[in-house]
Amino acid sequence: TRIGLVGSEMCIRDRARQDMLKVESTLGWQLTAEGGVKHDVSTFGIPSDTADAFAGLNRTLRSGDSLGVSGLYRYEDSTAALSPLLPNPSESVNLDLNYRMPFGQGRNNPQYAQGRVTAEATVLLQKANELSIREQLANHSRDVFYSAASVRAQMATAHSAVDRARRLKRYVAERLELGLAEEKDILQADAQLQSRISDLRTLQVAWEQQRTTLNRLMGRPWDAEFTPLLDTAPLMQPKSEPKPILLKEAEANSPGLLTNQARVIQNEADLELRRDSRKDKFDVVLSVGGRTTSGDNVSGSIAEDDVAGGVRLEYQRALDKRGLDAGIYQAQLNLQIAREDERKIRDDLRYSVTGLLSEVDANQLSLTAHQRRVVSEEKKVNEAIERYRVGREATDRLIQFENEMQVARLALDQDRIALERRLTNLSILLGRIWQSIKHDKGL
Repeated sequence: TRIGLVGSEMCIRDRARQDMLKVESTLGWQLTAEGGVKHDVSTFGIPSDTADAFAGLNRTLRSGDSLGVSGLYRYEDSTAALSPLLPNPSESVNLDLNYRMPFGQGRNNPQYAQGRVTAEATVLLQKANELSIREQLANHSRDVFYSAASVRAQMATAHSAVDRARRLKRYVAERLELGLAEEKDILQADAQLQSRISDLRTLQVAWEQQRTTLNRLMGRPWDAEFTPLLDTAPLMQPKSEPKPILLKEAEANSPGLLTNQARVIQNEADLELRRDSRKDKFDVVLSVGGRTTSGDNVSGSIAEDDVAGGVRLEYQRALDKRGLDAGIYQAQLNLQIAREDERKIRDDLRYSVTGLLSEVDANQLSLTAHQRRVVSEEKKVNEAIERYRVGREATDRLIQFENEMQVARLALDQDRIALERRLTNLSILLGRIWQSIKHDKGL
C-alpha cells in the first residue's frame, strides 16, 4: 500500500540518519569535571584544609589525534607552613593544553572510519529487510491471484461444458422421440450433464475461498466480486532486453544479495579494527600550559606565574599476541565466507533470470501449439455434431469429442496463466512490480 511503501522508506532514511549521528557524536567534545573539599593531615603531621576543582574538555579528531584542554584550581590552608617562604593559605591555578598523536594503534581513527562503514551496512540491511518483506508479499499475492485465475478458467470451461451437455441432452431427447436414439443414449447424456454440474459446484467452492483471500489482501469486503484479468502485454518488455541489464536489476533488487553485501562490509570493518588492535600503541603527547600560585607568607603577599610544556612518549605492546592473531584469522574467515556466499547468490540470480527467460520462450511455443489444438478440436466437434444430427455419429463418440475439446480449451487457459505467472516472477525478481505499483498509486 501507499502508506506502507512511503513509511518504510522514511524509516530507512531515519535509521540511516540516526546511525550516522551516533558515529559522528564520537568526534564531539567530552566534558569531565570534579571537585571536593577535605580536612587531612599531611605527611609531616600538619593538619590542613583543602579544596579543589577540575574541569577538562577532550575531543578525538578524524585523524585519530586527540585534543584536550583542562584547568585545575586548588586552595590549601594548613595550621603551620613548612617554610616561612611558602604561602599559607595558598591558591594555585593550572591551565593545560594537550595534543596526542597516535603513530601505531588508533592512527587515522579506525573506530570512527569503520563506524561509518558499519552504519552504511546497517542501512543496507534495513533496505534488504524491506525488499524481503515486499518480495514475500508479492509472491503470496501472485500465488493467490493465479490460483484464483486458474479456478476462474476452470469455471468458465465448466460452464461451457454444462451448456454443451444440456444441448446434447436436448438433441438426444429429440432423437429419442423420433426413434433415432435409444434409452442408453439419454442416460449417457444425463450422466454427462450431472458430472459437469458436479465439477462446476466444486470449482465454485474453491472460488469462494480464493475470492475471500484476495479481497483480504486488497482490503475489500470479503464477498466483493471481481474477475482476475490476464494481460501479458505489460510484462513482455523485460524479455526483449539484454540479459546483462536484467541481471544488474535483479542484483540491485535481491534481498539476499543486499544482506550479504552488508555482511561483507561489516566483516571488512571488523577485520580492520582487529588489525588495528594488534598494532603496538605508540603515542606522542605535546603539552603546554600555565601555572599560577598566590598567597601570603611572612614577607607579604606573593603571586607567581610560570609556563609549563613538554613532550611525552607512550608505548605499549602485547607480549602474547596469539589471541589477537586468532581474532584476525576468524575475521578473515568470516569475510571469505561472506564473499563466497555473495558469489553463490549472484550465480543463483543468473540462473533464475536466464531460466525464466528460457521458460517464457518455451511457454510461448506451447501456447501457440495449444491454440492450434483448440481450433482443431472445435472443428472436430462441430463436424461431429452435424453428423450426429443426421444419425451418422454415436452419442458416446460425440461426448468423447466434446470432452477432448474441453481439455484442450482448459489447457490453453492454463498455458496463458502459466505464461503470465512466469513473466510476473521475472517482474518480481527485477523489482519492477513495485515500480509499476508506485506509478499506478502516484507514489
